[in-house]
Amino acid sequence: MENLGLRRKFTVLNGIGLFFAIAFALFPILWMLSSAFKPHPEFNLPEPVWITNNPTLDNFIAIFMSNENQLGMMDTSSWRSLISSAIVASVSTFISISVGFLAAVGIARYRVGGNIVPLQILMFRMVPAIAIAIPFGILGHILGGGSAPILLTVIYIVYTVPLSTWMLKSFIEQVPPEIEEAALMDGMSRWKAHFKITLPLIKGGLAATTMFIFIVNWSEGTIAMSLASGQWVTIPVDIAQRHYAPHIQVALGVLGAAPLVIGGLLIHKHLSRGFTFGAIKG
Repeated sequence: MENLGLRRKFTVLNGIGLFFAIAFALFPILWMLSSAFKPHPEFNLPEPVWITNNPTLDNFIAIFMSNENQLGMMDTSSWRSLISSAIVASVSTFISISVGFLAAVGIARYRVGGNIVPLQILMFRMVPAIAIAIPFGILGHILGGGSAPILLTVIYIVYTVPLSTWMLKSFIEQVPPEIEEAALMDGMSRWKAHFKITLPLIKGGLAATTMFIFIVNWSEGTIAMSLASGQWVTIPVDIAQRHYAPHIQVALGVLGAAPLVIGGLLIHKHLSRGFTFGAIKG
């Protein structure tokens, strides 16, 4: 009976601790969502308005339409940063995953470079972003503002290929080589076996890796800040520059977080299935 009582107390304390941990994690998100629908005047009140009684979509409308009347000469439209982030993140993610898959196959199946080269590839990720932000910012200034999107895309590719390589390598290593060898016995070439056999079997891992790399590219702000020029900025930089318009900041933050949440929900089904189920069914 004594052990049962201690167990119940532990369960209650564990539940209370879990409740506060979840509340602590969700509070900033709920606060941002609530603030995104507040009218602009409520941001200037001396007392904070936790939940508005006058919800509005004006903050989101201002992001997609030029509106200089609310803030004098300040333009609140941010649709350019949304498009810029989408293009740079998508292109860099696609190339990073493509290169990472080829590198992962070489390391996992052909042991290219032994144990040294894979670690050397990963070492690129150990370089802090601030260490390359300044020199690339100077390079972008020399080349001109028009080079910023290309430079940022190249940097993101170089910076995320090590991540995609190592993540995909771990998934490829879970595929039994005998499956590919059986395909070779049927007359299939090695690389065709990699793309026709291995790639479909790791689709859950591929989706997770793609989403993770996209999140890294979409949310990166240090390097993007150093390359920002004129009206060409990405979402993190645009949010940081909207200090004069907190209602635009929170609305843009919601829009910036939306693709990440939606993407996570879309790949959840593939991740919950697990690799083994896909291999057996395939």
